[in-house]
Amino acid sequence: MWIEKYRVSEFDSFFGNEKPRLLVLNWLKKWVKGTKPLLIIGPPGTGKTSFVKSLAKLLDFDLIELNASDLRNKINLETIINPILLNNSIFGKQMLLFLDEVDGISGRDDYGGLPFLSNILKNSDVPIIMASNSKSYKMKDIIKNSKLVEFRPLSSFASYMLLQNVMRMERQHLESSEQFKIISQSRGDARTLLNTLQTKLEGEVDSDGNTGTELSIEECITKFFTLTDISEAKQILITSSIRYSTPKYGFTSEERNKDFLNALYTSIVSSERNIPSNDLANILHKLSEIDLFVNRIYEKRNWSLLRYANDLLLQKLFRISRDKAIEYNQYSVPFSSIGPIFMRGQSLRPLRTELSKIFHTSISKIGLFYYSNFIMILKNLAIQDLDFDNPDSLKFNEVINKEIEKQLSKTKL
Repeated sequence: MWIEKYRVSEFDSFFGNEKPRLLVLNWLKKWVKGTKPLLIIGPPGTGKTSFVKSLAKLLDFDLIELNASDLRNKINLETIINPILLNNSIFGKQMLLFLDEVDGISGRDDYGGLPFLSNILKNSDVPIIMASNSKSYKMKDIIKNSKLVEFRPLSSFASYMLLQNVMRMERQHLESSEQFKIISQSRGDARTLLNTLQTKLEGEVDSDGNTGTELSIEECITKFFTLTDISEAKQILITSSIRYSTPKYGFTSEERNKDFLNALYTSIVSSERNIPSNDLANILHKLSEIDLFVNRIYEKRNWSLLRYANDLLLQKLFRISRDKAIEYNQYSVPFSSIGPIFMRGQSLRPLRTELSKIFHTSISKIGLFYYSNFIMILKNLAIQDLDFDNPDSLKFNEVINKEIEKQLSKTKL
């Protein structure tokens, strides 16, 4: 894959983001104990990881690179990071700790990954650089305690220079119109640009010269489940805007809309009435195997394997999903059920928040493990009112009594 072949490793060989790169360089040169850690935020394909590696090489730092989303919770982070912060480099160099994909760390109360990371950032004896694909609310404490540098998608000019450089190295030629089309389709993502360019130059395109971003995900799903020829289905996958990604590493709304595995899942489960239960179980099992494959690619950062995702999907899913009347649907829950579920969740949230304080656990654990049993115990003991040390005690009891009534009505049925 060209994304590996042309991965930049030298500091002066990057395209785009000149000012942000200079800010990172100056920050590391001037770093002293007590300096805020650096957080680089930017979409995939902007060179965050490659740049940090080249910077460590340029300034002769001993780079310790960790994919933070692999660690995810407090226990794993503590086990790995604390020894690094307490020891010197075995090479006698200044250490540089690089935490990639920090937006993939769990923000849940019971996992504690982000709170732990926020604390160690305040007292580090080594420079720390972090990278994230996007800003999210759960990262507010990390953003507050860090110096923020934003990497933006490559400009059209930077994309053009990268494209020209690769074509020169490959001794290939494309018409100007085709070059500009690839640049436009890549939207400033160097990985997408290189993948599309490689696909175009190696001839994996259809008769109209499409290079992989023509069909919407809705069109792709619809055609994938109706075609009977596997070679035609493969062509549909090539000429679409789908992405193989994972929510573990953060999603923008645009990435979520193009996540192919998620779209396959929601379409399959929303069509369950048309699929025999054994067939449905088999289809979802095969889909989970593809999902594991994609997740391992992201975890190991072995992007060269991503080229096989379409072939694996076709081999696992194509034959068993024919004639199942599966239609595209972006929701895994029937639309008519979403409204009531949302309203009930909103009405129960204040009570769950209060119960989480009483039971010294997270709101999510209350909802997942304790709440239904709590209501059942109150119903069996015929307890009507509880004394909450809260101004909203009356409202809480009203909610509880309604939940008990629902339990009783289910019992009668």
